Order: sequence, then structure tokens, then C-alpha cells
Amino acid sequence: MSFIGQAANVFGGTSEFKFQVVLFGRNAIYIEGARPIKVDGDEMIFRSRKTVLTVTGSGMSVKELSDDCVSIVGRIDGVAVKDL
Repeated sequence: MSFIGQAANVFGGTSEFKFQVVLFGRNAIYIEGARPIKVDGDEMIFRSRKTVLTVTGSGMSVKELSDDCVSIVGRIDGVAVKDL
């Protein structure tokens, strides 16, 4: 079972899963359930169901991108979540 699948089993009764974010230190981030709106080296913005995720940092680049998953590497300074 994947990490996200295990987390859904643990937290499934306490929250609605719109998106998932896994931060690997300050050098990489994995986002599932969101699509890119803006991809830049200093700021990346993603949209999920009724939510906007903003990742800020420096020297960031997309390592892998699929339908609703993205892996980003670079200096990650912040992650902000805003409900729409």
C-alpha cells in the first residue's frame, strides 16, 4: 500500500481528502490531487477541489508531472493552502 493509501486509512474518518502534500525536508515536495496553474522557479501554484496550493522557494523545478501528481525539487521555503 502506498503512503497516501496508508494515510487515508489513518485519517480517513477525520478529514476530506482534497489533496495530499508530502514535504521531504526542504529540498523536495510531492503533491497529489492538484493541477498546476503557475510553474516558476520561485513560486508554483496548484489548484485542487475548492483549494489553491502555493509553494514558494528558490531554484525549484518540476521533476515529474502527471495528470494530478507533481514532484518538485529545489529549495522549498513555504507551502500555503487557501480555500476558495
